[in-house]
Amino acid sequence: MILASPVSAQFRNDSLQTVKYDSVREIYIKDFPHKFYIKPILTVRNLTLEFNDENKNANKITYNPSSSTYFGFGLYLFEIGAELSFKLHQDEANKPVEKFGETKSFDFQSNIYTKRWGADIAYQRYRGLYLDKPGRHYSSYQAGDNYPQRPDLTLRNFQLNAFYIFNHKKFSYRSAYNQADRQLKSTGSPILGVFFANYKYDADSTLIPQSAQGAYPGNENNRFGRISTLALFPGYTHTFIYRKFYFNASLSIGPAHLWTKYNVDDLEKEDIIIRPIYNIRVAAGFNGDWFFAGITLVNQVVSAKIDNLEVNGTSGNIKIFLGVRLEEVGVLKERLF
Repeated sequence: MILASPVSAQFRNDSLQTVKYDSVREIYIKDFPHKFYIKPILTVRNLTLEFNDENKNANKITYNPSSSTYFGFGLYLFEIGAELSFKLHQDEANKPVEKFGETKSFDFQSNIYTKRWGADIAYQRYRGLYLDKPGRHYSSYQAGDNYPQRPDLTLRNFQLNAFYIFNHKKFSYRSAYNQADRQLKSTGSPILGVFFANYKYDADSTLIPQSAQGAYPGNENNRFGRISTLALFPGYTHTFIYRKFYFNASLSIGPAHLWTKYNVDDLEKEDIIIRPIYNIRVAAGFNGDWFFAGITLVNQVVSAKIDNLEVNGTSGNIKIFLGVRLEEVGVLKERLF
């Protein structure tokens, strides 16, 4: 009896804590325990490379993919959400292959949101990009000319961002980003994350246009770089509610430890630096009992410095979606966890 008593007391205490947690959560968040949903999704995924002159003596140099649009479906079932998308053919009306070239890509991105934590996982490989706004760098360029194409340029990116939501009793990340539930009142939460990324670019020849090379002494022949990043990511997120409409904004910014490897002519050099990086998320839409629709944006920038050359690698996605919730029947009422 003496040994059993503490166990019994602990059990009652845990039960009371659970009831209190659920009762507070019900005031701020509505769950849909007996419904699943399906939603079509139009996604624009991106991976770009940008060079900036830290002294502002030259315009920035940006390489973009010629195609990055995906279409697919999302499903929330057994309390697990999943999405599957396929790349659409290049938009010949706005970006014909003859003018912008063709980008071959493999792009896997997963955004996971639970009640207490979230995570982003991505692996991207893009080959064949074009120089955006080439008139800034080529005096002979005229409207109607083909954009300078770099079929030899390859970008690779792997990243993992995991974060904890402190105010998970009253705040739901899932409400804005995968519609697993609905935020009822405006509120926010501090978040704390850990971020790791490995970003690499590689080409057969220099990526600095001839007319811009004078602004990058020592980096005129830059054609290769790798940025490995490890960062601590504090931040804040807030969702504003008006009836069943919502708007969420999130910002995380923190110090990052960067290992940078790059070429100087035919030699390879390495640097270790500490500098801030940031992550931005935005979501807006309508979240009803049976119908929902909205848009989300997730943007991650990895930045390094090579002498006076600023190197920025940007990855992210924009999703436009609408969906319907349906009643669970039969085996759909089961739970995996």
